[in-house]
Amino acid sequence: MPAEVEVYRNITRRRWSVRVGRWVAAHMDAIALRDVVFRSSEASRLRTIRTRIRDVHAWARGVPVPGLGRPDDAVPVRYRPRIEPGFRDPDGGIVVMADFAWFEPDGTCWAALETFIAGAEALPQGRIVVTSGVQP
Repeated sequence: MPAEVEVYRNITRRRWSVRVGRWVAAHMDAIALRDVVFRSSEASRLRTIRTRIRDVHAWARGVPVPGLGRPDDAVPVRYRPRIEPGFRDPDGGIVVMADFAWFEPDGTCWAALETFIAGAEALPQGRIVVTSGVQP
């Protein structure tokens, strides 16, 4: 697997598409990434809603980590283009990056929130960055 990939849900195939550069290199049931950045294009999201023509306008970019299991305290990350912009955590905050993310066979995405991955001593403690209008 290359050093960095982009992952998005392929609705037609019901699998995760793994893109390297501009080309889809694989379709996978599940994949885990580290150093993840979540990206979405608001202009493309609005165009998709207006024209009802699907396109890839949201993805996660990161480094694949083969065999990395999802911890119990990972939080779900969702993308609902017809309802709201951006990737969201369960409280509605926009998620822009995570140390680790898991893309599961059922189509869900999960991210680490202050989780130490056992056996991954060289990797930093996990976190997600959430932006919202409320400052702690």
